Amino acid sequence: MRIKRLDILRFIALMLVLARHGEIVPIFSRIGWVGVDLFFVLSGLLISGLLYSEYKRRGTISFRRFFIRRGLKIYPAFYVMVFISFLARRILGTPTPLGPYLREIFFVQNYHIGIWQHTWSLGVEEQFYIFLPIFFLVLLRYSRGQSGPFKGVPKAFVVIAVACFFLRVATIYLTPPARFAASMVSNPTHERMDSLFFGVLLGYLYHFHPTVIQKLLDSRAKQIAMGLLIAALLACSFCNTESRFLLTFGFSSLYLGFGGLLLMTLQIREILPAWLAGPVGKLGAACAFIGTYSYSIYLWHIPFQAFAFGVLRRLFHIQFGEQGRFWFYLIGSIVFGILMATLIEFPVLKLRDRIFPSRPIQPPAAEGDANPALAMTPEASQPG
Repeated sequence: MRIKRLDILRFIALMLVLARHGEIVPIFSRIGWVGVDLFFVLSGLLISGLLYSEYKRRGTISFRRFFIRRGLKIYPAFYVMVFISFLARRILGTPTPLGPYLREIFFVQNYHIGIWQHTWSLGVEEQFYIFLPIFFLVLLRYSRGQSGPFKGVPKAFVVIAVACFFLRVATIYLTPPARFAASMVSNPTHERMDSLFFGVLLGYLYHFHPTVIQKLLDSRAKQIAMGLLIAALLACSFCNTESRFLLTFGFSSLYLGFGGLLLMTLQIREILPAWLAGPVGKLGAACAFIGTYSYSIYLWHIPFQAFAFGVLRRLFHIQFGEQGRFWFYLIGSIVFGILMATLIEFPVLKLRDRIFPSRPIQPPAAEGDANPALAMTPEASQPG
């Protein structure tokens, strides 16, 4: 069973990214990139949650099974997108050299650009999906016979957070200004893994120490204080994307802010008056519906934008004004992404679940009952 509130967060992250690439609403063109950072924290929480839950159920983790299920979630939809991009560029007479395709195929497009500008984040997440199980395997192996094999997660987060921060600083100050680009800091996994691992830390707290989260938000005063802190942390979204502050402290501030938002989303309930709860609930259901398709929509929104207008212009002689172009891109990306998910992503997932059925999430084993939302089986965010 999916967690509706997390699907709404996926929707928000997706709309931020789509609005940025639509390049018509100034504020979203400026801050929409932070949607990827929200995806990162979500991914860390949900992917680690799958592994934590399997350990609580079985006392171990099947890494082979994890990689197979992750691969069937990610690879079919992604490689179909790459293949269709290849065919479309050949047909339209704009072929791309082999190198960018190889970087996409092997998921290293975050270190050297592939065929599309947005797939770098998929490279970060895919490399993280390899790192995290290996890290957990080390924890399990060297804590055999001990209680709480994941007790090293908080310390590991501190180490990773500090290391990523100083790696970002080093990249900025050691790269000659004439050669420096913000992507040298924003794209490499070794400089952005802290965002994902913060989600892993939150997952650890939810699954093994839920009362820590409950105590943070157990009163209206604490909730208001948390809301103000989140607003302050996320204010760096408005900084210049080339600024040294954003590329160092700013990235850390963003994952802390989005982590706090994620905690509040899962923990706080029934705060709206009855007359408003109904309409907001319906709107939330619509947003959550789109959020369930976020991976395929994210995959296809840039290829759709690149190819659709050319096809309409060449075949049907249709031209759009600025507003029309934006709305056609936004709605078309969502509809086309849902179509491709229906044709490719979801059928593969159904096949996967027949061969390797998901295992139910178990409630936390320590310190009381966790939020019931986390007793469900979530699909991880990639990036959604």
